[in-house]
Amino acid sequence: MKASQRGITLPELLVALLIFAMISGVAVYALRLTVEGRDQLGAADAFIRQMQVARIVIKEDLLQAAPRITRDEFGNRNPGAFLGGKGLAFRIPKDGEAVLMAFVRRGWENPGASAPRPTLQAVEYLLIGDRLVRRTRAYLDDAEGQPRTDRTLLSGVEAAEVAFFLNETNAGLNWAELWPSPQIARPLPEGVRLTLTTARMGTFEQLFFLGGGRP
Repeated sequence: MKASQRGITLPELLVALLIFAMISGVAVYALRLTVEGRDQLGAADAFIRQMQVARIVIKEDLLQAAPRITRDEFGNRNPGAFLGGKGLAFRIPKDGEAVLMAFVRRGWENPGASAPRPTLQAVEYLLIGDRLVRRTRAYLDDAEGQPRTDRTLLSGVEAAEVAFFLNETNAGLNWAELWPSPQIARPLPEGVRLTLTTARMGTFEQLFFLGGGRP
């Protein structure tokens, strides 16, 4: 038989199939990495957007904080206009909920005073499960059965802590784990530090300036 008439032998065919399988395997693996990378990038981008929106909402609330003391559902006067951290230890905890801050904010729109309510609004920030939640209620003084509105600002939160700026010393910034603070007579803190721990981003701090209720 002439050389030009020879076909592919079985060993040659097997070698060709092996090479094709190897190339196909590498291509599939590369494609899978690309898809997974795209999904991870999309999830990270969505989390960052969620985190940015949460920061804007918290910042706007804190900048509008008002020195207005409220009453709890039993009619008792709360110990301060702004309650935070261990300053909320007197409240009976609810299952799965940890209150981080509770205060009153200005600027709740009421066009034409059409609703029977003020432009002040009671706001709370809580950690419920793995969610950072903003909770509001229609009336400043609490009452049993009063409707509340919860808005999830951030998901995937493993831990959350708050601290409140007291003063600045030679050693640096001095923070307290509770508000009202026995060291400060102001009704509102000058600054709030919110520390969040998430599975995706690790631990990070957010700093907010209030001004302490000063004009």
